[in-house]
Amino acid sequence: MLLKSKTYSNHAVQGTSKALSSLSSLFTKDPLQSSSLIPKPRVQNPRKPLLLCPNEFEYFVRRQCKSGKITLNDALTYFNKLVTTEPSPLIQTFNIVLGSVSKLKCNSNVFSMYRKLNVEGIKPNLYTLSILMNSCCQLKQMSSGFCVFGEIIKRGFEPDLVTVSILLKGMCVDGKVLDAVQVFDKMCERGFQGDGVIYGILINGLCSIGHPGMALELHRKMENSSCQGTLLTFSMVIDAFCKDGMVDVAASVFSEMVSKQISPDAVVYGSLIHGFCGLGRLKEAVNVFDEMVSRGLTPDLIMYNTLIHGFCQVGMWGEAVKIFNRMVENGISPDVVTFTTLIDSLGKEGKTGEAQRIFDLMIRQGAKPDIRTYNSLLSGLCSNGHLDEATKLFGLIVDQGLELDAFSYNIMISGYCKSWKMDEAFELFQKMHGIKPTIVTYNTLIGMLFQEGQVSTAQKMFNEMHVYGQSPALSTYTVMLDGLCKHGHIEEALDLFHSLESTNKKPSIEHFSILIDGMWRAGKSEEARKMFTEISEKGLSLDVVTYNIMLSGLCKQSMSLEANKLLMEMEEKGCVPDSISFNTLIHGLLREKEVEKAMNRLEEMRRRNFSADEGVTSLLLRLAMKDEQCRAALESLPDVI
Repeated sequence: MLLKSKTYSNHAVQGTSKALSSLSSLFTKDPLQSSSLIPKPRVQNPRKPLLLCPNEFEYFVRRQCKSGKITLNDALTYFNKLVTTEPSPLIQTFNIVLGSVSKLKCNSNVFSMYRKLNVEGIKPNLYTLSILMNSCCQLKQMSSGFCVFGEIIKRGFEPDLVTVSILLKGMCVDGKVLDAVQVFDKMCERGFQGDGVIYGILINGLCSIGHPGMALELHRKMENSSCQGTLLTFSMVIDAFCKDGMVDVAASVFSEMVSKQISPDAVVYGSLIHGFCGLGRLKEAVNVFDEMVSRGLTPDLIMYNTLIHGFCQVGMWGEAVKIFNRMVENGISPDVVTFTTLIDSLGKEGKTGEAQRIFDLMIRQGAKPDIRTYNSLLSGLCSNGHLDEATKLFGLIVDQGLELDAFSYNIMISGYCKSWKMDEAFELFQKMHGIKPTIVTYNTLIGMLFQEGQVSTAQKMFNEMHVYGQSPALSTYTVMLDGLCKHGHIEEALDLFHSLESTNKKPSIEHFSILIDGMWRAGKSEEARKMFTEISEKGLSLDVVTYNIMLSGLCKQSMSLEANKLLMEMEEKGCVPDSISFNTLIHGLLREKEVEKAMNRLEEMRRRNFSADEGVTSLLLRLAMKDEQCRAALESLPDVI
């Protein structure tokens, strides 16, 4: 049983967890009969005979309903005439009318029509109640849907596959997929056997909420019953594993599917290609692509775009072009996504000329650039120092009938800031009428203000963020703390840090590292040590950056022996020192004439394939000229300098 060990709070499932002797204990009283406004059903007049077969009017109604051209008014008119007809028409005729109204998505009318049947004493059958339950599900009134299912049990009907599939599908659509699986498990314990449709509903539901493992387990259960897996069920499971980053499992399920003589289609191959590309495993993605083509399947535009995007992501521009050319040769026209992907990649590679040529090709081929295309081109121009061209392009975007978005403004503001054009950056910021500045907008401007030494202006902008409907993010606190500490405003940085702790945002190790570094710079060594020891108490793990800050601080305070001990402690706690760690410590030891310890660390650094930096190399050379011990040690370590 898939969910036997799990507990759920939903009231419907709480019912299933109790000792059940019948399915009716899963459900409660039918709310459709609970309203005081609804008359109690009268006992059907025994003198009023029931029709044994449809009369002429019933045949007419059935034909109208099955024609698919019936309107709601027509259906209600026919229904009202049927309920007053004597002898009473067959319930099957009422069902056909109810079904037509349900197909028209007039589910509230289905409720009122059912109530009228109830008042008139016309007994529903299983199909009637199934239609009613489907309307409950369509309206996402699952509590009522469960009650209707309970009514089915109370009236002695045996729920069939259609009825159960309606209930489970309704639960899945309502987001209660795990509850639906548990209900199905309970029903199976009582001898119910699902079919491929029901298993497909549940497998699809589990895949849609990111539970591919459970979906595969249910698929196994289905195959162990009388049902066999289909291309659709395998496809859903494979796609879910790919989206979850578990491509190897997806590939295994794919192989299992093929071994069962189920031929994969382009959709399944597309899932695998997307999965491999998402993990950067492009060779495998191409192999899957080639296998698909060898099976006679035609790749679509999405598959080509996926491969192009995958190669662009890892900077393999040449391969992306090959895929692009192959796509065009096979008669598939690139779309705006294709061109935008290429333009974005070229811009990041610094190939702004090629990006512009792709943009021009896009125009010639009739593909209309969207705002993402222009943003990609803008970003490439700004990142590579072509600010004037970017400014001209920015002005042309509106002329093309497109609306600038926050990303467009962020690109240009960042470009101006990197070129030290603060006036232009703030002028553009003021022009963001109707566009809400993002966290990136504020982080960029605040960071630049600190770089220009405008500390009070940066603080003012931070404090006024809420005026524009933005709350500072952790990244904003990072920018603020870094700026305050670098300008020696330690007390204000600490106040800001404490205000962060009072919010629902949890400070990260980066925030602690910034403060500790600031304290060392300000000569507050004891405060730095204290905060360093508090990090673990906060449930955070010390990283190599934090250790390096402490090593640097200790060495600058001529405490290199303590720093040496800290490096040993660092490794004992599972944090591996990097090149900066060794160079910082060696430099400190050499400055304090701890030559032997410095040479030991130098030898260790060499074993780890780290190189001495310029500062250490220069100090070693100077010491070797004056210190015999140092010179001898260096001679014993060839290729160190």
